[in-house]
Amino acid sequence: MIFGLIFICLVLYIVSRLVNGFRLIDIFVILGFIYFLWREWTQYEWNFKNLTDLIPIVFLIIYAMRDTLWGIRVIGLSIPIIQQVVLKYIETKNKLQNRYQDYLYEISEIVLVLTIFIGFGIQNFLKLPYVELSNQSLIEIFGFEFAIFSLYGIYAAFLQFLTENDKSYYLGISKARFMLDKSIWPRFTRTTSFHILLALIVFIPIIDKIEYFDSIQELPYLWQTCYIVITMIYLNLLKLNLNIAYRIFRLNAEKIKRENNKEENKRRITEIYGLEKQISIDVQRFFTDEFWKVYEHQGDYVRDYISIRLSERLRLINDSEIDELVFTIFAREPFENYNLANRIFEYIEKNKKKDFVKFFQFYKEFCKNKWNTLKNYQESISPSTWRFLIEQDIRIFEKLIETDKTLDTLKIEYPEEIKQMPFLRDEKIREFLFNLLINKEGIDLDKVLKSVSEEIREFHGKTTNQFFEYTYDFLKFRLVTILDKYENGNVDLSLPKFQRLSDYNVFQNSERNDYENSMLYSKICFNYLDRGRIEDFSQSKIKKFDNDEQRKHKIKAQKIKDLISSLNEEYRLAFMLYQLFYTDRIQWDDNLEFYDTEIKKIMNYDEQYHDYLFDQAKKIIVSETDIDHRITEMFLDKLWKTRNETIKDFSWFDQFGEQHLMSDFKIMYIQWLLSRKEDSYPKSRFNIERDFPIKVCKSLVGKIKGNGEMSVKDLNLKWRIRCKEERLGYFCREYLILTDKLDSIFEKYRSYGKKNNIQVSVEYLLHSGKVNLSDVIDSISVSSLLHLEWILKWNYNHYTRESNYTSRTFFDTMTSNSCYYWSGGEGILEFYIVKIIDNFYYNLYQDREFMDGFKRHLESQLNSLNKTIEEYVESIGEKVTGIDNISILQKEQIISKLNDILFYQDKQLESKVRKNIGINGGFIS
Repeated sequence: MIFGLIFICLVLYIVSRLVNGFRLIDIFVILGFIYFLWREWTQYEWNFKNLTDLIPIVFLIIYAMRDTLWGIRVIGLSIPIIQQVVLKYIETKNKLQNRYQDYLYEISEIVLVLTIFIGFGIQNFLKLPYVELSNQSLIEIFGFEFAIFSLYGIYAAFLQFLTENDKSYYLGISKARFMLDKSIWPRFTRTTSFHILLALIVFIPIIDKIEYFDSIQELPYLWQTCYIVITMIYLNLLKLNLNIAYRIFRLNAEKIKRENNKEENKRRITEIYGLEKQISIDVQRFFTDEFWKVYEHQGDYVRDYISIRLSERLRLINDSEIDELVFTIFAREPFENYNLANRIFEYIEKNKKKDFVKFFQFYKEFCKNKWNTLKNYQESISPSTWRFLIEQDIRIFEKLIETDKTLDTLKIEYPEEIKQMPFLRDEKIREFLFNLLINKEGIDLDKVLKSVSEEIREFHGKTTNQFFEYTYDFLKFRLVTILDKYENGNVDLSLPKFQRLSDYNVFQNSERNDYENSMLYSKICFNYLDRGRIEDFSQSKIKKFDNDEQRKHKIKAQKIKDLISSLNEEYRLAFMLYQLFYTDRIQWDDNLEFYDTEIKKIMNYDEQYHDYLFDQAKKIIVSETDIDHRITEMFLDKLWKTRNETIKDFSWFDQFGEQHLMSDFKIMYIQWLLSRKEDSYPKSRFNIERDFPIKVCKSLVGKIKGNGEMSVKDLNLKWRIRCKEERLGYFCREYLILTDKLDSIFEKYRSYGKKNNIQVSVEYLLHSGKVNLSDVIDSISVSSLLHLEWILKWNYNHYTRESNYTSRTFFDTMTSNSCYYWSGGEGILEFYIVKIIDNFYYNLYQDREFMDGFKRHLESQLNSLNKTIEEYVESIGEKVTGIDNISILQKEQIISKLNDILFYQDKQLESKVRKNIGINGGFIS
């Protein structure tokens, strides 16, 4: 029995030291336990009169009792039954201590008076020996008393020394004063009874010398009792003062040590009995009591009463202690009833059947006032503390709502009228707290995003769940707020990366095995990015000489790319198609190159994923965007199913209708993107066999080609044919315009293997003889004209035996090529500037009609741009870089020829005319 008890005490002691750390003295304590175990094992008979047996026992009681009790507490808290007992004991002890501190002054008076009466009574009852005051001289007696008064004078001097040198503060509280106030002994010296005692030990000897009072035999007992009590009080005060001095010196030494060696700045659990912990408990208890006092008597206090008290405390301390004070007051400490957060959680858990509306509204108001106060001190509060306390408040509100079975608190946050009229929605308390969190300077948004991502991964709510909207709404709000902070703020984030459909075990049973819940994240991010036509983010590469504004714009552009790339394949495909669909007719999105590359990457997966991917993208576009009136499910189905069909007539595009507001070429281009990867030998989508764009009978062909008379029906047919020709021409023109935006869609190779289906299809039309070039070259850029020239001049062998392209092809096919107006615009002018040194076009530059128009339009363009010839040629060179590079020498040659045309051509022509006249005149004579 005794052996087992000793062994249990040893285990408890070791558990305590494992938690709190071992000391040198612990070796001797453990050896003492082992000695006792050995004595009990050998059945040695104990003799407590023997010092050999008595001293080890006293040693263990002194040094092991505290750690043994602490071991019981550590182990007991892990056992439910013992945990309840321990917590009840702690709660009762804390309540008694709290009461004791509240009435310490009154208790001091009572204890002192009772001590005097009891001491006097015992001496008088037992007739103990006493000092014969009558036989002593007053000088001897006063010498005794003055010695006591001198000792108390030393005590007073020590107090004065502490007051003058009191520099050791914690949380705005003097450590020395705290230790004095928490002890009952200094309180005795401030009581009326103590002052009476001091007076009695002076006057009793004098009274005893008076003959009138000789009959009072108890006076010596009373004097002796007062003297002993005052001496005992002094001895305890002396012990207290020495303890205060020692603890202050030790605390200062530990502070210096922590500052010099931060690795040793680790708090141990034993600090729960330390001075700083006692001060923190006192501070926590004060605010906890104030909180519940205000809650229970709300009518007697202003709403921000706690915040006012908090501000008062914050103004008393240094900036370096604000963080610790705030954490001490509001952070949760489990199992401690003096802790505010813990008491709140206990209140919620133990009052499940109560109406939480009153508390919810009070705590909501309290939180707003508290955080509005703390915002003024946020520079002194660490990001970790800021985040911990905000997340704790959010958990309290969530606990309140989830625990309230009546759902009344939920209705406060989500009233019925808000569901019917979302524009009335105001900021929820959790949103208020989360905005405070992410707007705190120094907060690690990566950790916050990681936390939200983990919640998304675990979120599998159902629409039937009454808390689904409550949970999802806040989850969405947090993610959208973080993404907005990332896009528009000066912060970097590690955005989530999800597994691809082609990765192992991701695509099962013709759908995504979404254990990562990537669809939820992508849905929220997609809705965040859905702002109509998104801004231009094509320029994201930062250059050396960019200014701050350019750098800021490019950084944001890269972040938008990263946000789109963070979507899973389904939502990424849907978003990029949505952006391509959003532009009208022949408009092209500025970010086309990015979309083109990314869609090709997605559609390069095996064909088994294609139907699933497009079906998901279709559902997203139709259900989650605002263009469902244009891009319908029927349109998308046709777009997908006909993506590989051969086009035999341009009426094939009519099946898509007109509500989509997309050009024929854009439909075909998107179909090409959605098709599987390119074949090794690309093919044209077109196979038009008729000479005319529409079906026409042979008898009518002659009328249309000839100049014979035609009826109204014939004229209408001719108009229809012209519309079809324009449709073909606009198709090719749009491709050439696209080549300016998308380099990858045009390959300058004669080999088929280097091209793509789109280029081959356009080449087929241009060499078919069915396209009127005047519709193609109208107002297109110089780079587009260079692409067209290459197709017509060099890439003909797969379609015709010889090229029909000449130096006059573009000039002759313009709808207007007079010297007063060129329908080709500035693109045709710049094209002929580039070709002015090309021998292929030599004959054209000898044509007087062409040169008149060329010179007139060149002068007009230079005046309009307010540029010199050199500047204009340089700008053209930049436009054609990568297409038809112009060397420095070629630029000089072009500039020289343009100067000749502008300034010397008329004189040269005039001299030629005179020369010709002279020759003709000599011949006549």
